[in-house]
Amino acid sequence: MAAGTRVADVMTKTVVSIGPDSRLDEAARLLRSHHISGLPVVGATHHVVGLLSERDIVKALHRATGIDSDRGLLDLLLESAPVKGESILEVCRRQLKNTRVRDAMTPEVVTVGPQAPIAEAAGLLREHGVKRLPIVDAQGRLVGILSRADVTQAVSGKGRTRRGGLRPGPSAAPTGPSGPFEDA
Repeated sequence: MAAGTRVADVMTKTVVSIGPDSRLDEAARLLRSHHISGLPVVGATHHVVGLLSERDIVKALHRATGIDSDRGLLDLLLESAPVKGESILEVCRRQLKNTRVRDAMTPEVVTVGPQAPIAEAAGLLREHGVKRLPIVDAQGRLVGILSRADVTQAVSGKGRTRRGGLRPGPSAAPTGPSGPFEDA
């Protein structure tokens, strides 16, 4: 990696994102179809208002079923008794359809600008224990995403395989059933 490598040199520029008023089942489908583990949540003006990860979705399912443990989805399905006469799977499906992204996302977002040195971004990933950093321009609008895999590839000098990073897709702009999204 060259000493002057900047975030813009290695970030993914076309980002799969979602709006805060989208449903969790929509977010889960995006995660699955793009083989990614997290989505920036953006408002109408493309400002980052949160992040939603697979873990955030699982936490929402745990809350819906009354299970306090955050051990994993298999534990949720295997160890749970029916809730209010419904199977645990029915409760989870209902929760995915009835919960908005804004209610499950992590609202505290660490961001970095595209001209930041890659070493600074790597430090932020480590310091905050996050897997991805939204990249924002001077006005705070989403312009890219940087994953730990992107940093690893940059440091190792290997080409970008995009595996483990966010991939571009048709849902790169915030859309959803509720119309324009408000910045929260």
